[in-house]
Amino acid sequence: MPRLELTDRELVVHLTPWESIWSLRRGFRVPLAQVRGATEDNGFDGRALGLRLPGTYLPGLIAAGTFIKGGDKQFVYTSRKLQTIVIELARNDWARLVIGVPDARAEAARINAAVARRQ
Repeated sequence: MPRLELTDRELVVHLTPWESIWSLRRGFRVPLAQVRGATEDNGFDGRALGLRLPGTYLPGLIAAGTFIKGGDKQFVYTSRKLQTIVIELARNDWARLVIGVPDARAEAARINAAVARRQ
């Protein structure tokens, strides 16, 4: 599963080698100044992600890679065994990161606390 790391200056998304293969991405480093906040998304449905370019989508199993919807580019890595958080970004090439984690509520709170301390 993806691992989120918060430093004083950035949010880092670490992917395992297999996750990198599925998503065609090694991970992300986003300055905290560009993170608007995070929310849990219990209603995640991979079909709502938009056009997949490039990446992997196996309905009910995994959504990984770049998805474009409404002109917004978003990076996605989640699977049926994980809870989903949506991390909104500003002034970045990506509009959001949609990441599967074991505890979405706790991760979203941790990200939001780091963003609040940064402001």
